Amino acid sequence: MSRRRIQLCADDYGFDRAISLGILDCIDAGVVTATSCMVLSPAWPHWAPALKERGAQADLGLHLDLNEFAHYASRSLKGWLLAAYRGAVPQALAAPWIESQLDAFERRIGRAPDYVDGHQHLHQIPGVREAVLQVLTRRYGHACALRITCSRHWRGAKAALIGRLGGRALAAGARAEGLRVNRDFAGVYDFEPATDYRERLEAWLRSLPEGGLMMCHPGRAGSTETRADGIRAARVNEHAVLAGGQALGLLQSLDIEPGRCRDWDVAGPD
Repeated sequence: MSRRRIQLCADDYGFDRAISLGILDCIDAGVVTATSCMVLSPAWPHWAPALKERGAQADLGLHLDLNEFAHYASRSLKGWLLAAYRGAVPQALAAPWIESQLDAFERRIGRAPDYVDGHQHLHQIPGVREAVLQVLTRRYGHACALRITCSRHWRGAKAALIGRLGGRALAAGARAEGLRVNRDFAGVYDFEPATDYRERLEAWLRSLPEGGLMMCHPGRAGSTETRADGIRAARVNEHAVLAGGQALGLLQSLDIEPGRCRDWDVAGPD
């Protein structure tokens, strides 16, 4: 039996020093093989070079940001969802935001992103998702992959809700455009510091198929120089497992090979 290839993707690279260093630790540990970049953060220009040096070790993606560092981030997550589902986020409005963030990624990394996803999954909401599909295919053809949030198995109410807020519609659009997508999605939890992250990690890894994706949010301890980070304690817990050897041991015991976007195909979830 061949080994399963599953990608562990660290979100929020460039948010600040502690998060960026924590993600680099996890890439260097051979566990994380993708990271999603917040190119509007004031810390991004400083941390982009270290990531660029690791381009052979991990896929580098754009973490589309509508509600954190963007000048148009006046809405909360809830505000964006309400606006999108009442038709107040037209594709023509969203497309320039996506273009500008792709430009910012390319300026620092020197090439197109391997994939695109979204901060708090806002890349999948109505208006934005259509713009994402249009911009990606126009700029890159079929070369840039796309994260989808649909889970093939029950992984809790929060995970199910995230998938229902546009995941299937985005997957259908990606299939229609011939874009590669992950075959399953895991990593959603409540970020409570008391969570046994190793236990969660093992459960997610056991349930993911070949070509699946598990998102994670590792970071080192420390204050932030950019914006308040409400999940810092959870990031530190994740970092201890992902960079400290436990995750690598789990991957080996479960016969899992850290995957890449090239393992994905255009056949998203049914």
